[in-house]
Amino acid sequence: MKILALESSATAASVAVCEDQELIAQTILHTGLTHSQTLLPMVEELLAASKLRLSGMDLIAVAAGPGSFTGLRIGVSAAKGLSWSTGLPCVACSTLESMAWTVAHCEGEICALMDARRGQVYHARFYSDGKRLCRRSPDQAHGA
Repeated sequence: MKILALESSATAASVAVCEDQELIAQTILHTGLTHSQTLLPMVEELLAASKLRLSGMDLIAVAAGPGSFTGLRIGVSAAKGLSWSTGLPCVACSTLESMAWTVAHCEGEICALMDARRGQVYHARFYSDGKRLCRRSPDQAHGA
């Protein structure tokens, strides 16, 4: 299954294509421009550079938070627009759970954490047996 993934919950935006759990291509951009200016051009450039087509994707995945409210709205809107225009299914993913999956090959406790600004952090706890991820707490904010 080929997945086009969009992430716009933080100050940097990223776009990736995965197939059967293997990363095919990715791009991360932190220019100071808003995600509304960069996200869709990033998709177009990534697909062109990797000689892929949007019509060749099976699914569109998008970070659904926690994170920047405006950034999340831009990412979800972009994903829904791509989904509606192509007929591809679209799924929302927890930003923190997606972060935890990057180390799910390691066995043990995982705490995904990101800056929520104003003296707060977003966090969630997980456990990995080295293959699967098990959620131990909901996504939540903590601090000030």
